[in-house]
Order: sequence, then C-alpha cells, then structure tokens
Amino acid sequence: MNSTLEARPDLQGLPVVLLLANRKVVVIGAGNIASRKIEGLINSGAKNITVVAPLVSDEVREWEKQNLLKVHEREMIDSDLDDAFYVCTATEKNEVNSHVFDVCESNNIICNSADDPKNCSAILMSTVKQGDITVAISSAGKSPALAKWLRQHVQSELGPEYQDLMKILSEEREAMRDAGFSSEDANWSAMFAAGVVDLVKDGKLEEARAVVRGIISRVTDVSVEK
Repeated sequence: MNSTLEARPDLQGLPVVLLLANRKVVVIGAGNIASRKIEGLINSGAKNITVVAPLVSDEVREWEKQNLLKVHEREMIDSDLDDAFYVCTATEKNEVNSHVFDVCESNNIICNSADDPKNCSAILMSTVKQGDITVAISSAGKSPALAKWLRQHVQSELGPEYQDLMKILSEEREAMRDAGFSSEDANWSAMFAAGVVDLVKDGKLEEARAVVRGIISRVTDVSVEK
C-alpha cells in the first residue's frame, strides 16, 4: 500500500472553494513548482500573497513588480505565518514542509504542501475552468494519472457553449426568484432532457431560453392558478 495513504488514511475530504481575496496567503518557496502554485492563487483572486524563500525565480520577481505579491528573500520564520488563512509550501526540504504544517495545525491555518499529502490539511484538486464554471477532480491521492486523464476528458467536453447556457440559466433563475418563486421547485433535469445543451451548441440561444422558460412556467403557472 502507498506509504502516504497508510500515514494519512483521511485523504477523503469536503470539496470547497476558498475565497481568498481579502485573506492573508503565504507561500513558502519560490521555484518552478511554487510559481505554478502562486499563479493559481493569483488567478483565484488572492490579493494578499506573501512569498518567503531564500532563492526567488524571475517570474516571482516580476509578479512582485506588478504588486501582485510581497517577497521576503530569506528562510521562513514562524512569525511569517501569523494571521495567515492559507499557507502553501513548495520546497524540496521535507523538514521545512513538516515544520510549516505543524505550525499551521497549531494555529488552525489551512495548509497545502506540494506533492506531500502527509503535510497537508487541504489537497488541491485537478480543475477544469470554462468561464465561471469550475469542475474539480480528485483521486484522494490514489491515482494522479487517472485524475489527469479525467481532467483532460472533461476539458475536451466542456466547451464555451456551457458558459452561454449558464448565462441563460442564471438570468432566468434570478427572474424566477424576483417574481417570488423558489428556483428549487423547477425540474431542471427535464430541461437537460429536452436537449437544451445541443441547442446552445448549435447557437440557438433563444430556442434554448424558450425551453428553460417552459420548464420554469410549470412552476409559475401552477402557482398562479392556485
């Protein structure tokens, strides 16, 4: 059995979206792996990022020039983690990863350690994004290869038409709620069964909207009759 899974049998967890915009984020490390982590944090909307590392890549320095983060070019000290909400370690030193994790655990700070699940309280999932749509995939650390294949499969299927469909659904859902009806009462599954995805793929957006409104009307019209 994988030694990591033996050490951490609790790698199953609750998938969530961390809202980092107004929270302190600390990254320990500034090499290639750390740069990928930092780029993901920036793209996720993090605004208060501090990077601590004795060696800093050119990419990280460029982000510092753009005021996207702050850099402390030195070894980390425990006080670097004060008031942090989320910490990511991306170093090749197991003792550093382990120490950072221990400090985070003692202070209820969420911690991710790159390629080191035993020193994590949060594991990053493989994700596919299409506009505001995010699909996250995890194998609980058991098969990264399968998670990667699934991500590529989903990415090939999740085209821009889904962003168009989401816009229609969001607008019609809000209109339904503004009219005083619960969106939970609509049979959204029937909408997909009616081929709304194919309509959007074919560029027939108004026909797709008509299908959505037809589903919603089954709730609103019945309620009016009552």
